Amino acid sequence: MRVSPPSLVLAALTLGAFTACGKMAIDGEVVDAAGDPVVGARVGAIGSLCEAQTDDEGKFAFECAPGPYDLSITMPGYIGEAVPTVQATERKRYDVGRRLLVKVPEQEGLLAFDGKEYRTLTPGSLERRAGGVGAKAFKHYCLNEKDSVGNAFAAGAQPFFDNRTEGKWRVFRLDEEGCAYRMSPKSDTQWGIDYAERLTPTTKTVEKGRDIVVMDLQPGRYFIADWEAGFFVKRPGAGEGYSGYLLEVSG
Repeated sequence: MRVSPPSLVLAALTLGAFTACGKMAIDGEVVDAAGDPVVGARVGAIGSLCEAQTDDEGKFAFECAPGPYDLSITMPGYIGEAVPTVQATERKRYDVGRRLLVKVPEQEGLLAFDGKEYRTLTPGSLERRAGGVGAKAFKHYCLNEKDSVGNAFAAGAQPFFDNRTEGKWRVFRLDEEGCAYRMSPKSDTQWGIDYAERLTPTTKTVEKGRDIVVMDLQPGRYFIADWEAGFFVKRPGAGEGYSGYLLEVSG
């Protein structure tokens, strides 16, 4: 006969009696990408002392004073999740359902979330196209179609995982000629840079050297590059190509 853990017995007693003491209850479960329970994850109502740890089935339950709460779910080795606001304003039970925690990936670089886990992106490159002299000199940094394969995404806010890179990602919307940016002389000693429309990602640190990078993408073609890592880092064996990722975003 299976014996329930003491924490579950206590939770069951608590859930049965919470209306009598003027409190409400929140419960649910936490799983990983394979659907297996995450044991020992900490779940809490932000701004309160109400929290619990998941049991050996990944389930949790706690009671708290009625009110709207945002929940946080954290576990070492996993990317924490913020659960949308629970309007727990009545003295009853609130089930937040099955919540997903994603393991921190080991692959280095910029990784894309596929709904369950983070996957590597197919790399692409820019090539420099230069010519002209004097005031008519130019340097254009445009997509190398031969060495680039697009990574398909739907429009909207896309979370990426930046694992142990050293710079800051810049997102360039490619113009009609497939160029990310263009340079031309401003004076005898300076060059000006004409960017195509580019986006500014938002970053949330998971732990040192590991960040969640959110990019709000609209339909179009984009090139992502690590700007600080030596301007653009040349891809080995790709000649004058500069490394990054091509995103093909559909509406």
